[in-house]
Amino acid sequence: MNPKSGLGPLEEEMAGAEIHDDLDSTFWSDNQIDPEVRDKLLKIATDFYDKLKLPASVLDITLTGSEANYNYSPGSDLDLHIVINYSDVDKNTKLVKEFLNMAKTNWNRNHEILLKDHEVEIYVQDINEPHHSTGVYSLLNDAWIIEPVKEEFEVSEQAIEQKARAIENLIEMVLELKLQKKYEEAYGEADRLMGKIVRYRQCGLEQGGEYSVENLVFKTLRHNEYLKKLSDLKKVAYDKLMSLNENKKVGDG
Repeated sequence: MNPKSGLGPLEEEMAGAEIHDDLDSTFWSDNQIDPEVRDKLLKIATDFYDKLKLPASVLDITLTGSEANYNYSPGSDLDLHIVINYSDVDKNTKLVKEFLNMAKTNWNRNHEILLKDHEVEIYVQDINEPHHSTGVYSLLNDAWIIEPVKEEFEVSEQAIEQKARAIENLIEMVLELKLQKKYEEAYGEADRLMGKIVRYRQCGLEQGGEYSVENLVFKTLRHNEYLKKLSDLKKVAYDKLMSLNENKKVGDG
């Protein structure tokens, strides 16, 4: 349960799917972001990216997600995106993405910065990456890139719950492999399942947008920390596979 909202993860996502008449007045006035909030978000993004010491220039810093739209909730994160060209870092953009995802995960894990009781979630976005949000605000230019519109929608709470529970059960099965010290199998299954979850969400975004069952399932898994469990499991399994101990066989303990 989220202590800020008093809701469980699924209830929170369903609440977040409700359409409000106006943007969240906590952060917006006359469709412009609060100047103090904007300055803080720019400072956070700049501090994070400067520490990476990458050769790619920042092309934009944006706010997206439900807090840049009409479907916000008391538990909504501030989705702060730093936009760069991955290929300016290295031609192997897949490797760049993996590095940036790890940096982002470590930052989000080690920091809990709250702006008016809403957590800041950082993501480094490739300029060439398809982005399906219906609300994107440029913090650098203090202007909308994609101004949100209110849209009516229907979503099945039962469908979201059933699919989320099914994926959680798969993650629990992979966790059991790790407990059995089957690290190679656990790593392979974790990697495969993570890819499947990402593709599942991407398909939902492309076909149904932010309110698709697939995207709401993904957000539910993120809120109840099953995605973090899977990511941590994969890292532990990999470390065990790559370690040597003169007193133990590889994969022990």
